[in-house]
Order: sequence, then C-alpha cells, then structure tokens
Amino acid sequence: MKNLLSVFASTLLLATGAQAATTVQGTWGADQINWQISTSENSQQWNLHSGSVSKQLQIQNTSKATQITAADGLTALNIDHSATQTSLNGQLDGRKVELAIEHTNNGTLWFKGVFKNHRPSLRFDVPTEHRKDGRATGFFKNELADLYMIRTSNGYWFKGYMNGYWIDLNVKRSGNTYTFEGAYLSKQVSLVATTDGAIDDVIEYLLLDTPIPNSDFLNLGSMEETKE
Repeated sequence: MKNLLSVFASTLLLATGAQAATTVQGTWGADQINWQISTSENSQQWNLHSGSVSKQLQIQNTSKATQITAADGLTALNIDHSATQTSLNGQLDGRKVELAIEHTNNGTLWFKGVFKNHRPSLRFDVPTEHRKDGRATGFFKNELADLYMIRTSNGYWFKGYMNGYWIDLNVKRSGNTYTFEGAYLSKQVSLVATTDGAIDDVIEYLLLDTPIPNSDFLNLGSMEETKE
C-alpha cells in the first residue's frame, strides 16, 4: 500500500536520468543533524553528519538484492529479498550481521539470528489494511522493544521502547516535507526532511540502524492514505 503518486514521481525522476534527493536537518539531543541522500536508478549515496560524527554510505540495488558499504570500511552488508524473507548478512558498523526477517501473510515480521553481535528476538506487526496500527515487541540488540506505530491523519506516532530507550516521536507529512518532533532514544528530536520520494528508508535507518531499500519494509507508505 505505497503512495502511488510518490512512487510514480520517484520512478519518473529515475527513468529520465535525474536524481531524487532527500535532506534531513535539525537537532537530535545536542547534535546538529545534516543528512543528504541522493538516489539514481540503481544506487543511493548517503552523506550523514550527526554532530561531530560523519558517515558515508553507498547503496547498490538490483531487483532482488541490495549491497550497502561505508567509506570507513566498517559496513559491508548484503540484503536479499524474497516473498517470505529478507536476509541481512555481513557487517554493520564493524559488527556481525546474520539476520533473517521472516514475512507472514498477516503482516507480521519475525527477526531471528545475529544483529550487530546481538541475538534479537523481535516480532513486528506492521500496519496493514486490516490492522490500523503496528507494534514491535521482544528484544532488539539485547534490549527491550515495546514500540507502537500509531497512524494519524498525516503520519505516524511512534511511542514506546526500542533498544531499551524511550521513544515518543511524531512524524507528520505535508506535501514533500516531513517533520520529526519529540523524543527518540531518550533524546529530544526536532528534524525536517524534504524528499522527492518516500520517507521509509530514513525511518528504517532510525529504527534499525540501516535502511532496507527496494522495499517499503514496515509498510510506512500506508501513512499517505490514512484518515483519522
């Protein structure tokens, strides 16, 4: 259930050889955030500046797989997609990843394996046409997860715990602009994102430490269709 207009606009940009762009700017705790993401037909370039920390990610996509590497050499991650499973293998931020995420017909995701040297036991019930809101429960990176994804008239409200930290974050959409306001990982957040396409990769990066390209993994595109 993706936003068809956003998907069509992104596809048109890529088909004509133009680059789609996403910028994220604002504050997260005491850190200034400036993220620049450019997307061409089969690749993405992420330039992330968070306070004094910088990270550059290069993403290469095919129809069934994604490769993510980092300029610092600490990330080399392969993501493979099938109808019933998403597999992540390699390393992320210098830590081992051998993770299988099983997809069920009712919109439930099961996380099993190794993620950044930890063993998650996580169930993620994503929003569907039959389930208005989503919820993640269990343990992720050995820390408590009990996070609600509550749909609003113009976005999502994330509330609960992830990685053992408190989250109370409102994501609101107006045209091509998204605002992120509230608490994330126990720090105050105030971000503004502008994008030529969908915002799901950015939210996946916030929640999971990595985007999952080529897939609206958490069905976040359904935020575009919600009504209170």
